[in-house]
Amino acid sequence: MSQVAALRGVIEQRFPSAVPSVYQTTPGVPTGLATLDAALPNGGLPRGRLCVWEPGVGAGAVLRRACAAARERGERAAWIDALGTVSGEIPHTGAVLVRPENPISALVCAEELVRSGGFALVVLAGATSRGSARVRLTRCVREGGTALVELSRETHMAAIRFHSTLVPGGLRWRCNHLGEPVRLAAVTVRVQASALGWSRELELVLPVHAHALRLSLEPSLVDRRGAAR
Repeated sequence: MSQVAALRGVIEQRFPSAVPSVYQTTPGVPTGLATLDAALPNGGLPRGRLCVWEPGVGAGAVLRRACAAARERGERAAWIDALGTVSGEIPHTGAVLVRPENPISALVCAEELVRSGGFALVVLAGATSRGSARVRLTRCVREGGTALVELSRETHMAAIRFHSTLVPGGLRWRCNHLGEPVRLAAVTVRVQASALGWSRELELVLPVHAHALRLSLEPSLVDRRGAAR
């Protein structure tokens, strides 16, 4: 048994993301969604590991909920928006929103944030790490103990790979007094999570919240409603 433990230690040092997260004992970072947390090893997203969530229905909603859950627990989360496509929903979660100039700067930013150890969760959107960049990023994640989730289709070296799709007939509408659907209330998505020697499939019901967006699209300008910037 001592030889097996020593071999596992060598593998973890040489290939930091090759060991499935089910082998780890550190509590995960809860997403705030009880069904998903119950299915994941150690009750959440693995700390010190890179996970990849393929872009799809529900991916952003689940990760925004995870950021909000981190704030509710007194931890910090960061969302790296490499393409500048995130609107006003991220500030509602309490996560730090970072907008680098380009995808390369986003990867550098991700390395610095996860290495600092000051964030429980970091989400990287709009930039894909490959080759040596991903190797370096996984090592930084391991050093800082942060749970890093990359929205990408490049699943190589990911501790857990996520894929989510809309369940047929999974749209729930809020109706008016005439019974006519007027606003989307919830979406049911099917989530597939897999790692080496482990896989789970589950369905999540994600509520749809309507936030009052600023009339001014430029954050540096005063909102015409008089709302604070």
